[in-house]
Order: sequence, then structure tokens, then C-alpha cells
Amino acid sequence: MEDRKEQKARLRRKILKERNSLPEEIRRGMDRRILKKLIQYDAKESCPVYLCYVNYKSEVSTKEFILWCLEQGKLVFAPKVKTEAKPAEMEFYQIHAWEELKTGYQGILEPEALPERAFYKWLAATEKETGERAEKIPLRMLLPGAVFDKKRNRIGYGGGFYDRWLAGWEHVTGEKPVVLEKIGLAYEMQVVDVLPAERFDQKVDRVITE
Repeated sequence: MEDRKEQKARLRRKILKERNSLPEEIRRGMDRRILKKLIQYDAKESCPVYLCYVNYKSEVSTKEFILWCLEQGKLVFAPKVKTEAKPAEMEFYQIHAWEELKTGYQGILEPEALPERAFYKWLAATEKETGERAEKIPLRMLLPGAVFDKKRNRIGYGGGFYDRWLAGWEHVTGEKPVVLEKIGLAYEMQVVDVLPAERFDQKVDRVITE
């Protein structure tokens, strides 16, 4: 009998093969519908800060939403994989323009690892500024994924970058003046009824599809 790790790997391969086979024109049309939903959601419950993945290959596109956020004056932090750590780890850095992103880990566009733009540096400064303010500042993270289920479980691509980052976030957030909402972006064909989730897998708060 397959264990959960094997089940996840098989399901990941199956769904990604189907996602990769989607015609470009159809995928772009679904991206536009997801973009519209994201903007509508922000209009309903505005968020000033986004931690947002930069799409790669057949992932749901985030470029248009990142550009929209920058035009709106929102803070945008993008991930960078730091391979010098063992295992490799992911950190977020603020960007002010799409053109600042350069080809990095496995060909994915990434920000430069400037210490003054690090997410946790911004967080520390925000914590100092807000002091004892009762109302917390909302943050949103847009996560990629291979497969999601209807209980908001997520299977990534096997590297564990988001699972490790979110596990670390849970340890440091404590009484900090922020609250993080995790949103998975996917095409409807990536959502199944039930996933073979494991203890260390991090759930999202909602999944937005076309």
C-alpha cells in the first residue's frame, strides 16, 4: 500500500501534467478571471501588504496582480531562495518595480537579497512603530501549489519552502502587530476532494480559482 508521501508524489505528477497541457490561450483567460477575483476581494477587504510568489511556467500568473498592487501603493514582498542554507530556505524582499526581479533559483524571477528590504526588517520596524496598538495590520500571502483540496490542504512542488517558512512564521509571530492570511492560487482542475495531508503540511485560509 502506498504511504502518504508516495500518494502525494503521484498526485502531484498527475495534476501538474494536466496543468502543463492546458493551452496557453485558455490559461491566460483563467488568469484574467483570477486577477479580477483578487482585485474584487481586496476591494472588499483591503490589505496594504502582500507577500506574493512570482509565477513560473504553468503556474497561475501573478505579474498583473503585483503590478496592480504597486500602482495602488501597496507593499509587495517577493520570495528568494537562499541556497547557501542547508536545507535551502526562502525569504521575502520588498520590490518597487517588476523590472527589479532577476532570474534566480531554477530559473524563477527573484528579488535581490538587499538586507534593508527584507520582510523581517520591515516587520521589526512596524512592530516598533505600532507599539501597543490593539488593531493588527493585515498581511496577505499568495501561495502557488501543485494540488489543493476542499479543506484547504496544499501540496507544493516537493521542496517544502512554504511549509518551512510558515512553520517559522508561527514561531515568531506571537504578539506581533500583524495577522497573515494565506491564499492559494490555482486553476479549478488543481482542486480535489481530499489530499493525503501530512502533519507538517501547512493549510491555506482560502483558495481562489477561476
